[in-house]
Amino acid sequence: MKTLAIFVGLCAGSLVASAPARADDDGMPAIPPAMDPAGAVNPISVVSGAGVRVGEGTVLRPQLGIETGVISNVFYERTGPQTAGVLRLLVQLGTGSLPGQRLARRTTGDDQNAETQQENTAQTSGDFQYSADLYAAYEQYLSSNSDVTAQGGLSGGMLLRGIVNPQHTLQFAFQEHFDRLIRATNFESNIDTNRDINQLSLRANVIPYGRSLNGNLYFVNLIDVFEATEQQFANRLQNTAGLHVNWRWLPLTQIYADVSASYYTGIGKSNKVDSYPVTGLLGIQTALTLNTTFNAHVGYTDAFYASGPSYATLSASAMLGYRYSPLGRVTAMYSYDHADSINAQFYRDHLFRLTFEQYVIPFVLFAQPELRLRQYDGTIVMDTNGNTTRNDTIVGIIAGARYNFRDWLAGTLDYHLQYVHTDFQYQASDTVVTNPSYTRHELMLGIRAAY
Repeated sequence: MKTLAIFVGLCAGSLVASAPARADDDGMPAIPPAMDPAGAVNPISVVSGAGVRVGEGTVLRPQLGIETGVISNVFYERTGPQTAGVLRLLVQLGTGSLPGQRLARRTTGDDQNAETQQENTAQTSGDFQYSADLYAAYEQYLSSNSDVTAQGGLSGGMLLRGIVNPQHTLQFAFQEHFDRLIRATNFESNIDTNRDINQLSLRANVIPYGRSLNGNLYFVNLIDVFEATEQQFANRLQNTAGLHVNWRWLPLTQIYADVSASYYTGIGKSNKVDSYPVTGLLGIQTALTLNTTFNAHVGYTDAFYASGPSYATLSASAMLGYRYSPLGRVTAMYSYDHADSINAQFYRDHLFRLTFEQYVIPFVLFAQPELRLRQYDGTIVMDTNGNTTRNDTIVGIIAGARYNFRDWLAGTLDYHLQYVHTDFQYQASDTVVTNPSYTRHELMLGIRAAY
């Protein structure tokens, strides 16, 4: 039954955020997207305080938050959904090298006279810069149903980033990101589908000063395991090595190329089939006007699965952004891609996404609707006709608002919609045939504070 829980709950359309490839490399590995919107809620970037200076070059940044609201479908069910209130406590403790503004020292103007001209002289930032964040979210469902209350718990993780020789031609950057994600199963029960995901990224940068050409060699290791013994058939290991090259063709135009080779396999008693994807892509980032940006890439991947269905196909994405006012921006994105799947051999996505951001000081309003046309090939569970291909229509909406009382204190309002429709039906038991479609709403109101 837990095998089917993973198949329906995750394969049915966890709305995994996917970011377009970027060429504007700042020398630091990018933070990977959240694996599941029902997982740990990371308070990074909602608020920022001055922090507590520790020693000569380190700042400590504590954050705290609390949210409450309602979830319409705790168990991701098609019919008879369980609705429940939820209380979520958020905490984060971060440390790292002092940012540039805190590394500056005042050389004149110490007479406290507002008319006295002041100058700042930045100190060297050193040969090593880093940031480390520990974050956690404790979630308690508010319900008289014991199966519902059993679905809460502690999620969270760690994010460690660093760069050696940040102001030199040769640099080394790393990122270690661990997440514990909690997720209810897809039918009313006291079991869950909690998982642990660890991603290690290493990168050697070559960034000559004043040159239009730069690049990096990178290696990414991903370990994805389920905590329940019965669910470890889906555990997987992914290793990817590649070369990324950027060429600044014009002041506001950058062309990039990326080639990589990967090794995907199972862990322990996993049923995952080994594969050896090889990918190459070419992309561009440019500003069409002062207010219009355009990013796009096209590539080709051959997956080389050891057995079962495989794919060798093009991939592509395009994103157009328009700043319609100094405080407002909209982007439109389309991507076509294939990816390894926990519940199938792989899946293919057509992704259509809009993103709106509007500042109405002190409010920030945002919305991100998206549509995915997804096809799974080689599903681990056959449908009632013996097929192992599944087609889903997935609609997601993330929307909300922030009210900044101060830079360090903000009120939050968040709404999430997950809608999954599929004609795929499977035999859940001798007498039960299940369709894993579902609709789920989540509305949360909270407050965040940073010191």
